[in-house]
Formats: sequence, C-alpha cells, structure tokens
Amino acid sequence: MLGSLRSLEDGGLDVVMCVSVLEHLWEPTVALREMFRILAPGGTALFNVPSWRGKTFLELSAFRLRLSPADEMNDHKMYYDPKDFWPLLVTAGFLPQNIKCFGHKFGLNTFAVCKKA
Repeated sequence: MLGSLRSLEDGGLDVVMCVSVLEHLWEPTVALREMFRILAPGGTALFNVPSWRGKTFLELSAFRLRLSPADEMNDHKMYYDPKDFWPLLVTAGFLPQNIKCFGHKFGLNTFAVCKKA
C-alpha cells in the first residue's frame, strides 16, 4: 500500500478516503503521513476505523458466529476510539482545528473528517 501512495505526487488529490485499512497496519502513522502529503491544500481526508467497542462485535461475528472472515479479524493490529485516533491525525500533519473525529454506527467505528490547511 505504501508503495502505491509514494508513487502519487505531493498535493495531487482533493479527496483521500481510507476505510477499514489502518487497523491492519503495524505503522499506521506512516500511511497517514503519506495521505496527508498527497492531499491538496484545502482537500479533505475521510477515515473509518473500527473502535474498541466494535472489536467485541467483530470478533463475535468472526470467531463465534462465523459470519465474517476470521483471517481478517486476526490481521487487526489496533482498534481506535476518537481519543486514540485523533493524536495520530495530528502527528500525520492535520491541524487540530481541522479534525472532526467521532464515533458512529452506535460507537462500533470511529470516523474522521480532516481538512488540510
């Protein structure tokens, strides 16, 4: 994934969307910094990650009910509540005033809308 991001030019995209990816990475901040880099000034990045509350339901679905792939759940490295995710977004380069980070889907996921100054 990082190779693909690194092939994109600085500030070349108006919108970056990252859904259900970061929880699979050992170093999500590296990917977040790349997404910040490729985002144009004034552009918007949208992120969706599972929360710690969602972990319980995802694992129930995968390991007990077998409704979703166990391999995918076994690949999760981290879960993110807004208080966990917000600092990563700041570290990636987004200004605090340009970050809206909140729980959604009954708190099962964390969603962030970030503008690049």
